[in-house]
Amino acid sequence: MHFAFQFTAVCLLGFQIASAQTEVRSLIYSGNYQNGAFDSLTFVNPVVGWDLFFNSGFRGGSTVIGNIEAGYVWSGHEAFIREPGALNGITNFDSTAPGALDQLDFHATMVGHVLVGSGYTPDNGGAFTYVGLGMAPEAALISGAVAVGFSDTEVGSFSTTQESVVSVYRAFFQGDGVAKPDVINSSWGGGDPSASSAESLAIDALARQNSTVAFVVSAGNGGTEVVSAPASGFNNISVGSLGGTDFLQPSEFSSRGVADFFNPVSGETLTGVRSAVDIAAPGERMFLAAYLGNQGGIAASIPDIVEQPSPTDQYFLNMDGTSFAAPIVAGGVALLKDAANTLLVGNLEAMDTRVIKSVMMAGSRATAGWDNGQNATNETTQALDARSGAGALDLVAAADVFYFGTTGDPATGIKAMGWDSSTVNLGANFEYVFASGFSKSMAVTVALNWFSVRDFDANTGNGSDVAFSNLDLEVWSVDSSGQFLARVGESNSIYNNTEFLRIDSLDAGRYGFRVLFDSKVFDMTNAVTEETFGLAWRAVPIPEPASAMLAALGGLWILLRRRRTA
Repeated sequence: MHFAFQFTAVCLLGFQIASAQTEVRSLIYSGNYQNGAFDSLTFVNPVVGWDLFFNSGFRGGSTVIGNIEAGYVWSGHEAFIREPGALNGITNFDSTAPGALDQLDFHATMVGHVLVGSGYTPDNGGAFTYVGLGMAPEAALISGAVAVGFSDTEVGSFSTTQESVVSVYRAFFQGDGVAKPDVINSSWGGGDPSASSAESLAIDALARQNSTVAFVVSAGNGGTEVVSAPASGFNNISVGSLGGTDFLQPSEFSSRGVADFFNPVSGETLTGVRSAVDIAAPGERMFLAAYLGNQGGIAASIPDIVEQPSPTDQYFLNMDGTSFAAPIVAGGVALLKDAANTLLVGNLEAMDTRVIKSVMMAGSRATAGWDNGQNATNETTQALDARSGAGALDLVAAADVFYFGTTGDPATGIKAMGWDSSTVNLGANFEYVFASGFSKSMAVTVALNWFSVRDFDANTGNGSDVAFSNLDLEVWSVDSSGQFLARVGESNSIYNNTEFLRIDSLDAGRYGFRVLFDSKVFDMTNAVTEETFGLAWRAVPIPEPASAMLAALGGLWILLRRRRTA
């Protein structure tokens, strides 16, 4: 099978490569570099709320990130230098699949920079700098490779086999021969809009069976084309790209075509019936670590720029792609879980992908032109915006939802923000009621996620469809005794396993949520009678106040290990 990396190769083909002496060198510096200079620069990490975690001492140090690409991350680049005594580093997983190349690659190195660039320079007195500083600079990174061949004519294209793909994902999801990751990032894909291939079935099944391993994947760079696999799968977090001056503008290249749905009972494929992008993050004009060695995609397709040994201080300029938006989200997952290991210690449900995904969605911001098909009465059969899903990643808002909202029994009444993981029976519903009424108009976002039931056979290494449950999400007005009065919002898509509502204004009053499990799209066994879901919500006054976490962690971070930022 042939696949492509999810980035725009034209930037690379323009040979825009700079040394470390070029004005600035960092991951998430975004800027247009022309004629030997940048016309503007933006340090993107704070755009998504990263600095709150960094300044609070949560830098991913208690987490493991897996990155599965065509090739390995080259850890020899200066962006990956860590301070003496650092506990975590970058390791490569050796694939045993027949034909696996297990080569270093330029694309994986760029993605690894986004994930765990260290921001450490030995000549800076031990201080952090913004040189190469990634999303989770203290996390452990395990790099996996699936390619059995690289194209010698098209930059970024490579070939795989079913075994070369599934064997690596299986090892990572199950922690077989590797430390089991908290999150896996993949920035590659192609084809399979119904996510019904053997690889898609296996990856989805592994994600469901290992629900504490979040799988984040780039949506693709096809513009109006359909989102491709593995992003077209169900049990992942699919990421689109954003740009513009405020990083709220969906990138023109970011795939947004609605995906297909295959029903294994009827044998029918329904075309363009579900939204496959879940969330979006910055993915334009990045300044990223360059691997110019004699392995991987560049060595195969542009041998003229290969330098051996590869210089440690070279960077690609103006890099665009969902390839780089996805690891921003994956790094965000690592930060959320790193802080949860302290702030939500012992809460295993907090690590569940259905919860993490819902928390990120509930904390998201509306992007330019965001439209999930909600009508004037807040009803949608679409759930998500085709370009950016729930919207732009906002880790500060997600932190409020995750750490300081309701995480206990919803029967006692929920706070204005929070999350829950529960099970709803077929033909029944699960209700949540706010403990107190709103005294003023509030903006409300609420996200519901569950898994497509796909099983992985350990003996054959194959995934299979079992069932697909159709859950719905409703918002209701509630009286003083907690009785539901009138529905004021509804997300009832059929072929998504996500429901989402963004209500810009709810009048003063008391409200509640209802999760319904009325039907199944299919069930191969007729045995699925309940469904586990993650739900997260956020209700804020209009205009929105400052983050609760900013205040709560203001004192906490000084108790943690601190270092300067230069």
